Parts: sequence; C-alpha cells; structure tokens
Amino acid sequence: MISTLRHVLVDSWIGRVLAFLIFAAFIAWGVGDIFTSIGASNADAVVRIGTHRITAQALSESINQTLPRAAQQMGLNDPSQVPQAERVEIAHEALQHLVTQEEVLLFAERNGMVAPDGLVRDSIFAIPAFHDKNGQFDRAKFNQLLAQRRLTEARVLDMARSDIVAQGVMAGLGDTMKVPPSITQRLIDFNARERVLDVVRINAGAMPAPTAPTDAQLHRYYDNHQETFRTTEYRHAKIVVLSADTVEHALEVPDEQLRRYYDFQSGRFHVPETRSLQVLTFQDEAKANEAAAFWKSGQSWDAMQAKYTDAAAVSLPETRQSDVPNPELAKAAFSAQSGTIEGPLKTETGWVLFRVLDIKAPHDTPFEAAREDLRREVAHQQAPALVAARMARFQDVIAGSSDLEHIPADLGAAPAAGTLDAQGMTHDGVPAPIPGDPVLRQAIIARVFSQSVKDKPSVVKGPKDGAFAVLVDTIEPGKVQPFDVVKARVADAWTAEQKRHAADVQATGLLTKAKSGGGVAKAVVGTPDAVRLQSGMTFSRVRPAALPDGVATQAFGAKIGESFMLNVGDDYYVATLTGERAADEKVVSDLRQRMEPQLTATMRDDVAATFVRGLEQRAKPVPNMALLQQVIDSTGGGAP
Repeated sequence: MISTLRHVLVDSWIGRVLAFLIFAAFIAWGVGDIFTSIGASNADAVVRIGTHRITAQALSESINQTLPRAAQQMGLNDPSQVPQAERVEIAHEALQHLVTQEEVLLFAERNGMVAPDGLVRDSIFAIPAFHDKNGQFDRAKFNQLLAQRRLTEARVLDMARSDIVAQGVMAGLGDTMKVPPSITQRLIDFNARERVLDVVRINAGAMPAPTAPTDAQLHRYYDNHQETFRTTEYRHAKIVVLSADTVEHALEVPDEQLRRYYDFQSGRFHVPETRSLQVLTFQDEAKANEAAAFWKSGQSWDAMQAKYTDAAAVSLPETRQSDVPNPELAKAAFSAQSGTIEGPLKTETGWVLFRVLDIKAPHDTPFEAAREDLRREVAHQQAPALVAARMARFQDVIAGSSDLEHIPADLGAAPAAGTLDAQGMTHDGVPAPIPGDPVLRQAIIARVFSQSVKDKPSVVKGPKDGAFAVLVDTIEPGKVQPFDVVKARVADAWTAEQKRHAADVQATGLLTKAKSGGGVAKAVVGTPDAVRLQSGMTFSRVRPAALPDGVATQAFGAKIGESFMLNVGDDYYVATLTGERAADEKVVSDLRQRMEPQLTATMRDDVAATFVRGLEQRAKPVPNMALLQQVIDSTGGGAP
C-alpha cells in the first residue's frame, strides 16, 4: 500500500520528511503532476540536484497545495489572503521538501534501488479512489481520474514507483535509537529537583509614613522632578492615509464579479454536515483494544497521545465526510453519535479508534447574506495592487495641496483630523481615530510630533507599501504646572519615594545580616520582619512557586546557603537558598512519561535529518534564484 495516502491518519517522521510525496497531493487535493518531467529543460528548473530537476511548475503546485491549509490555520477565508512574508516562508519550505524528495530518489537511483513492477501494480490497485462500489480496482474509474488530472498511466506508474523507492530508503531510519538513561535522568533532575527557600518580602507601600515634609523639601523635590509635573503636549493635525486597508474599505465591487466569486466557492457557502474527529490508528489489534478500554475509562485526548506514542494520532476539525481519506473511517465516523468513542475498526490503514467531538448540521449561505463578506475578500485581494497603481496619483494630489482638503474620493485614501498627544490619545483619554493598523498608526503619530506647524504636507512611505501625509495646524505645548497647583501631587510623590527608600534600606540591612551567617531566617529573629518570613518554600522548574520570575531565577542560580536581594516594583525580596531535595516520585514519574517519548522521537528525527543533510553534501542543490522569485511572485493570488 502506498503509505503516503495514509499520512493524514498514519503520521510519522517519514511523513514529515517526505510531506509532499505525490500521492497525498494527487488523491487528497487533486493537483496535477508535481514531479519534474524527464524532458524538462534546465531553463525551467528552480533547482537542479545532480541529474534530477525541480521545475517551476512542481514548486508552484506544491506551494498552492500548502496555501489552503496555511490560510485555514491563520483563520483566513481564502489562500490569496496569506501575507507575502508567510507566502515566501511557505515557498521555501515547499522547495525544501521537494529537494529532500529528489535527493532521496537520487540516492536510491545511484544504489540500484528499483521497485518491482508487481509491487507498483499492487500499490495502484490498493488506492480507494480507483475502486468500484465493491472495493475492487476499476479500470474505467482509473482512466477517468487520470484524464481529469491530465496524467498518463505511465506517469502514474512512475509516481508510484518513486514513492515506493523513497519509502524503501527512509523507512526504519532511527527506529532503533534510544535515549541514554543518563541523559533522561539529568534532564529530569534539572527540571524536577526542588529548591528550598526562606524569603522575606518588604513592601514599600506598607512602610510607616515619614515625617511630614517641609515646604523646602517639597520645593527641592519639585525642582528636581519638573518633567513629572508637566502638562501633556497636544497637537491638532490633518492626516490622509493611502493603504491597502483604506482602499479595501472604499472599494466597490460589481455584483456580477461577486456572484462569480460566490459560484466559484460554492462548497464554502453550501456546506454539508461536518464533524470534528480525534483519531488513533494502531497496527496491532490487541494494542488497539487495550487503548479503547483506556480511552473509554475517561482518559483525555492528551493522555491517549502521551500513553500510545506508537499510534498515529490526528485531529480532524470540522471535516466533511468526503474529506476523510479513509472510506471505512468516513462511513463509521459519520454514523456515530457525538461524544462516543468507537472502535477498534479494521481499515486499510490499520486498527482505528475515533471520537466524534462535534457535529455541525448542513447549512447554506445565500448570496445576499454573503455579499459583504465577499466584497471585503475581493477588495482585500485587489487592494495591494491598487495601492501601488494609485501611489503616483496620490503623490501628485498631496504635492498640489497645502491644506489636505478636497482629496479625490476615488483614490481610496482616508482623511482624518483631530487633537492628540504623543501616545495618540485625545483630551478625553481615548485613542484618536487614526486610520491604519497599530504599526501605521504609530508611524503617523511620530510624524505628527516631529513635523513643524504649517509645514507643507509631503508623502511619507509607511509600512506594508502604504503612505500618508500630515499637516500640523496648531500645538498646545506642555508646560510645567505651578508648584502651588500640584503641591498635593508633589507631596504624594515625595512620600512614595521616601517609603521606597526606607524599604530599600531595611531590605539591605536584612541582607547584610543574612550574609553574615544563618541566612534570612536568623536575621529576622526578634525583629518586626519575623512575621513576613516565609520559611521552607519549595519549588522547581516544573512546579513553580508563587514568587516573581526574577526571584525564582536567582534562586535557581544560587548556591545552598547563599542569600540575595531583588527589587520588583514596590517589593523588595530578601531570600536565602537553604537546600535542595529530590522531587516527589509521582512528579518524576509523570515527567519521565512525557519526556522519554519526546526525546526518543527527537533523536530518531535527528537520524533522518542527518541522513538527508548527508545526501545534500553529496549532491548539492544548484538553485535558480531568479526563477524561484518568479514562482513566489506568481502565487501572489488575485481576485477571481
């Protein structure tokens, strides 16, 4: 059986290394031939690996295969909405997968690894997409699907052969790796070993009030801290912003275009019943039965994954029956009751357990209800290109304006005017309504407070290819308030500083006594601080204490018997590390159960990764950077 068809349900590190093998794409997503054809020219090669090539078409289709999943993970409705930075990252990851795949196939070719014709035939015959209603291979259905995908039978056989050979190379790599017990134990000790701490917290706010200050003391404090008693500077400004957001908000899209978009995405607006599933797949029936009993005893999904690390675990949120690649599972899952744990069920991928978490009934969204969402989506797709196209005209309009009035509405620029401070707040203490996202907003505020009054507006390039212009009308300068007006505030600030100083002095004295011998517990004996002592606090990296992170961090780095002091806000902590002790056995056991499978999986993955890096050293990829950039640009998306 071609295992890449099963990676949705039977995941493994091999699946992560060879995530883009052709049959996962061919059957599950219905894309065309994503492999390099033998007759392709070097001019069309994004990367050459020895005698193998990855074409621009191969990379483009791999990227387009990945974009819908990336968009879904980002909460976007359409793949074309994926930001350019993420799109570039997806392209690089897709290329790396394709390079890895070709390096593995080249290694197999050089070592004479060939998939027997019988095995290739059996793997094709076992693909459910080619079966009739009786589960038998159907030649007519096979031919029909190939015609739809514009593939020849010979090409499909080559694809299957490559898949089998790649598995033959990668299967089993690292399976015998085990984590040395010494490494596991050291990590457990590091994370679980407990520190024992004596600590005293001295709060500045709880210190006795100082003697009332004299006017001379208050005047001196006022003179030394005048910035504290300055009124806020406000500026009134006119602002015009041209960005993808402003164009998107103003763009009108004809109903005819929206209806085409609506029809194009029919599956999105006419949704059949969907179910959210949790699925575990086992190769051993006895193990599956054991897991079923354990799960039905009330265990959580996380507990199941932690206990049965050899099983393939996958969550399928809001999945349509047609999207479940395993026909037996699809039929059973869409017949089961919500919340029940079903199985083991014998399927082509193994013994399957599953739970239906949620059932959503079919629903239709009429065009009228979807119109505004569709308009926003189409406008969102078109806006970046429109900003670029309108930028020259925007610059001409701003250059010809001295007051930022009468900006043409069809530009899609957004005007704003108002009074704000350097934090972008109005006199009422609410954010000024400045167009744009937080980054653009901050750039505009900075410009308002760096530009002189009545300076002629000019276009300033903003983030994400947007631009803006600013005209500062008036400035209400901040000024130091008279002493008599702010005398009460000066007295409060002076008092708070005196309390902080007193707390600092008290904590410093306590630290000095603690360091002289006996630690902080001995230092507080017979003092008012004795009631503040928290003695014998125990904590570890996996069981943190109710202490600020800085205190715990310093305690982890301290030696037994060492005392230290730390100021956090108005609190002063004086502490002594009095000892260390082994963690509770249950904590160690739980940590070991979580850690060992993770470490083992990491080491096994490292073997595969090291093997692939070794292949890359033998047959170094030769990239065509110009063509790579063209492919990335071509997947930028546009409105239908």
